[in-house]
Amino acid sequence: MDAGGVPRRVALGLGGTALFLAGLKRFAIDGPPEFDPKPNSMSGKTVLITGGNTGLGRESALRLAKAGATVVLTTRSAVKGQKAVEEVKAASGSNDVHFLKLDLADLNDVKSFKQRFTAEKYGEKIDVLMNNAGVMAIPQRQETKDGFEQQFGVNHLGHFALTGELLPLLEKAPSARVVVVSSTAHLGANKELMEGDLMAPERYTQWGAYWQSKLANVLFAKELNRRFQEAGLKATAVSCHPGGVDTDLARWTISPDGDPNKATQLRKDTVWADALATFLTRTVQLGANTQVYLAAGGDGGYNKSGGEYFDNMAPGLLNPVANDKALAKELWSKSEQLTGVSFKI
Repeated sequence: MDAGGVPRRVALGLGGTALFLAGLKRFAIDGPPEFDPKPNSMSGKTVLITGGNTGLGRESALRLAKAGATVVLTTRSAVKGQKAVEEVKAASGSNDVHFLKLDLADLNDVKSFKQRFTAEKYGEKIDVLMNNAGVMAIPQRQETKDGFEQQFGVNHLGHFALTGELLPLLEKAPSARVVVVSSTAHLGANKELMEGDLMAPERYTQWGAYWQSKLANVLFAKELNRRFQEAGLKATAVSCHPGGVDTDLARWTISPDGDPNKATQLRKDTVWADALATFLTRTVQLGANTQVYLAAGGDGGYNKSGGEYFDNMAPGLLNPVANDKALAKELWSKSEQLTGVSFKI
């Protein structure tokens, strides 16, 4: 018995448990320490980030702006976009941060984006396109303005169409890269989810649609990179998993109507649930590591061939289905038909 009246075995057991949990949090959940590109390493480069007003997109904008990039973030709301720009400018010390409205759930808006982007004179090229925006685990099937299932429509088809529309600007960059934010959730998808009627209402499940969209992200990045190589373009495409991150993306799993403010309040109202969620997720700063690393390139960043899927700034565990080249080409063809956007490569 120690001086405080607690048996030594109990004290040692509690200490060991605390060390185990600390190690679990640090290495298995949080991942590597925060990654920052070297100062001025992104000078002269233009970066476009979808969903850049919050979460991983906003954090990526901040770090790439600090590294000297011209950063353009997209939002669906001008108010939220302007607020995010002011916050990123203040935190990064850069005035070269901008926003443009973009609704990935509206193909007309996506198809007019290039014209709006070039009109703002952010530059003649796009060096990095970060397809970051997304929705997750909507309980009841919803549709985009074009009648697509919402998760597949926003997470994959919206970004597919946007990338195709912006291809001429990517081609003008010396070594463009497309970073597609996927998820380890792609491991849950099987080949059948990618075949037949991709968005049949009778096939919809809350998580199945999300898994499908995230596998589509990986297949798209792989096929895009293959096409870059065949066309002889000095461009790469990669996909990544940011980790389980504490962002608004999980709002549908907490609030019945997906309201992020309600979700935040509901978490706060249940202290133990909030503590558990905090323990099981990594911060936005740590979650943004991989996509910032892949975007940065050059000194300290990712500077290898494309086509791979990354987790914690290293090649990650990949669903074998993602290596099915025929399936990737089939998805590409279906995506062109659904969106009406054809890539000139």
